[in-house]
Amino acid sequence: MDHTQTEQRREEAQFLKLHTEFQQLMQECSDCRRDIDPHWQFCAHCGIRLATHCPGCGNPLPPVGAQSCPRCGLAMPQAAS
Repeated sequence: MDHTQTEQRREEAQFLKLHTEFQQLMQECSDCRRDIDPHWQFCAHCGIRLATHCPGCGNPLPPVGAQSCPRCGLAMPQAAS
């Protein structure tokens, strides 16, 4: 493998690393397909629940409309009406 090929592979690896990091920062709502923050519990655009686990204890989230986590008691954010 010559120097040019080595450099090209290095650049491709760097691009893939940056692309992966970007994808981790920018996610897409499965309902409205708009950009969302990975820490959001609900989509700010359409209101659908995004989280699957309680941010307090990691327990699976209770059904939509529950007031708190049944395991740790953390108040659950309510979707916009």
